[in-house]
Amino acid sequence: MTETLFSMQAGRRLEVHEYGDPSGHPAFFFHGLIGSHHQASYVDEAARRAGIRVIAPNRPGVGRSEFVARSTPLDVAADIDVLARTLGLGAFSVIGLSGGTPYAMAVLRRFSDRVETATILSGMGPSTLPGALRGMDPRRRLILAIGARRTALARQFFEKSESRYRESPETFLDRLIRTWSAPDREMFRRPEVYNLFMKDLEEVFSNPAAAASLAQELAIYRWRGLSPRDLPAGHRVTLWHGLSDNIVPPSMAWTMVRALPNAEAHLLPGGHFLAIDAAGAIIAWLVEQLGSSRDGSGRPSRR
Repeated sequence: MTETLFSMQAGRRLEVHEYGDPSGHPAFFFHGLIGSHHQASYVDEAARRAGIRVIAPNRPGVGRSEFVARSTPLDVAADIDVLARTLGLGAFSVIGLSGGTPYAMAVLRRFSDRVETATILSGMGPSTLPGALRGMDPRRRLILAIGARRTALARQFFEKSESRYRESPETFLDRLIRTWSAPDREMFRRPEVYNLFMKDLEEVFSNPAAAASLAQELAIYRWRGLSPRDLPAGHRVTLWHGLSDNIVPPSMAWTMVRALPNAEAHLLPGGHFLAIDAAGAIIAWLVEQLGSSRDGSGRPSRR
């Protein structure tokens, strides 16, 4: 894993970590909430074996990435433009995990001529899609509804969450885990998985703007300024989702498949964190799509 601080517009810092094969095909990885670049380690080993370079920025307000106010996921395009130019990238892929979904889709819309594959893992599509939240844990559904309309109240909620985290990080995480599906609770019995998420929490709450950043994310999930139907029909979006997910329920995957112009869904046994164990299959499918997206010259084809 490598780490770099990049300077964005007006000198704002963006922290970026890389996983996988440093000389491989680049894929921007957008992490979820609560989360950080550490979530890209879910696919690190599989990406390294497959020749995929995973570029995972911490969102503004996470880790050492400076906070910036955003009203639409499309605002991420400016950061990706700077990163791609600085890193000398031509074509690339996008991967969105959970709450990183709107950002991955915004980059697909903005750079459709350069994005070769688009992969969504346990993806949080627009919360406004009819039926999309069916099966979501009721408490999360309430928090999401409040956050989408009352950012100040959502910020107060996350300030209290931060306070509880600082009192006892382990107790904070254990309480979260108890609200998850049985497959996710079982997965987090594994020390390496539990400890990885502890790193996520530390990364999130180390930033002074943590509460503001988390509250802003809830509003972003309405996908203001970006509709699934705005996405290019020539690019297939591949969704991977756990059938027992109660954080982002599988009903979201079904509604996304219907709403997107070109999509396929892989619904698997498991919960929200299925990407940890399904990484090999996910990356193998990405590589297969990558091969079919290129013409005989090795350049991206217009699908």
